[in-house]
Amino acid sequence: MEKEIIIEYKPNIDTLVKVSKYLLLRMRFVKVIIFVFFFILLQNIISATTESQTNLKWDFFDLIPFGMVILIWIGIYFLTLSNIKKNILKNKKNLEFQKITFTKDFFIQEGESFKIENLWKESFQIKETDNWLLIYLNKNSALPIIKENLKDNQYNELKQLFNSIDIKKSLKS
Repeated sequence: MEKEIIIEYKPNIDTLVKVSKYLLLRMRFVKVIIFVFFFILLQNIISATTESQTNLKWDFFDLIPFGMVILIWIGIYFLTLSNIKKNILKNKKNLEFQKITFTKDFFIQEGESFKIENLWKESFQIKETDNWLLIYLNKNSALPIIKENLKDNQYNELKQLFNSIDIKKSLKS
């Protein structure tokens, strides 16, 4: 495939936050932290239930530690989302009108104030989700291509191009 595929779009903050949240929740250490949290919480619930069955006494104060932990985790979640949004807004390049040109060997991302050329062999992987095609530039950051913004036959052309590239990929059939 020697043809260039050109995509033009204006990113919006909501989509960029959703993509960032998606990437964050797929990181290995986040999965481990969530698993450990639920394991400890489950262990404490079982312990409290066992103690209350032997004493036949369960009161409101037994639930306070669980409520505190849940509130802290909810606070961390919303604080993280707020920081993600601030960081996206801080870099004005994120919200510029962009043009991405795909070829067999590289892709160029151009905005009003920048131009970045990336070689496919330096990219980490390509992954397709329900809403996006994600081009991972490294293990923890990705360039989203929003499927609903693709025109005409661009989706099929991109999939054909991605399948012809020697890179790790996870595309839907």
